[in-house]
Amino acid sequence: MSPEVTAEDQFMLEKLGIAHDAQVMRGYPIRVGDRELLVDIAIKSGDTLTLIEVKSRINEDAIYRIYALSHLIGDHPKEIKRLRLVCAGKSLKYSSQELTDKLGIEILVLPPKLYHSIVLTATTPEEISPYVPFKLSPSGITSEKAWKIVCTILADKPLNILALSRQTGISYGWTNTIIHKLENSEIIRREYGLMIKDVDRLLNVVSWERPLEGFHIETINTGFKTATDCMNEVALNLNKRGVDYAFTAHSSALYYGSSIVRDDFAYIYIPDASERSFLRTYSVDKTSGSALKIYVPDRDVIKSSKIFNGIRVVDYCQNLLDLAGLGIDGRTSAKDLVNKIGRKER
Repeated sequence: MSPEVTAEDQFMLEKLGIAHDAQVMRGYPIRVGDRELLVDIAIKSGDTLTLIEVKSRINEDAIYRIYALSHLIGDHPKEIKRLRLVCAGKSLKYSSQELTDKLGIEILVLPPKLYHSIVLTATTPEEISPYVPFKLSPSGITSEKAWKIVCTILADKPLNILALSRQTGISYGWTNTIIHKLENSEIIRREYGLMIKDVDRLLNVVSWERPLEGFHIETINTGFKTATDCMNEVALNLNKRGVDYAFTAHSSALYYGSSIVRDDFAYIYIPDASERSFLRTYSVDKTSGSALKIYVPDRDVIKSSKIFNGIRVVDYCQNLLDLAGLGIDGRTSAKDLVNKIGRKER
């Protein structure tokens, strides 16, 4: 065994059947256009590259993330002929076992002490390496102006590009460019006005272009029994502290009429890095009840946010964008919201 191989590395290599002379890399970067995504651990051995996602409890979110990352990778180095996908953690959620089998993802269960050692070496402390959000292409469908156009089409079905430009306040030329892009992608059609032709295709494009996990900072296990309990208390204290925040995804969809409820996670944007330490006071060692997933926004989600019963949530359009960005996990709820969208003010 190479002297550079740690005890944690040795355990993983043995369990995965990989030679000890393999190259183990932490924070392995994957370039997706002008973005950079990081995989927790990558192991290169011969012509095989093994990507490992590390989570305390292996659930659908972790599985979908590593699966999505594998499809976002561009051309492999010429010497890479095989790609292995692994989710590692202290435990596996019972309902996730079938999903790992279907997607061909391997599971590596880690002893608790070893897990904590791996987490410390697999991630860089926030104080040393501050989070830098994705840089999105200004012409992408999920860019701020383009998504405003999409939401306006969903809600109002404007008669033509000129009317759409006037409604959104976006220049005619730029609006025209986006409309042609959506038409070429067979997402919209012009029939008695501009209409979304294929909602599934739209949501699929969003999930690949702007995966919400790309803005995920950390997950805090809390002692709250449900996500609603978690949201109520966290919102109460953040309001009193005067902190900018906004709940999103499944946590805010309920306020816009979604019939789909998730009690295992609460999803929240916290723009100010210094305030995230406060949320860690809710952390508990034992995984039970709801966990709080913390994200850093790539745009101003506070200015247009709404308040329902003292809880601040992202606006309707941002909510739809974030749900779609969850991939399969959020698509059903996103479609549910699309079906409920109308002309009333959001």
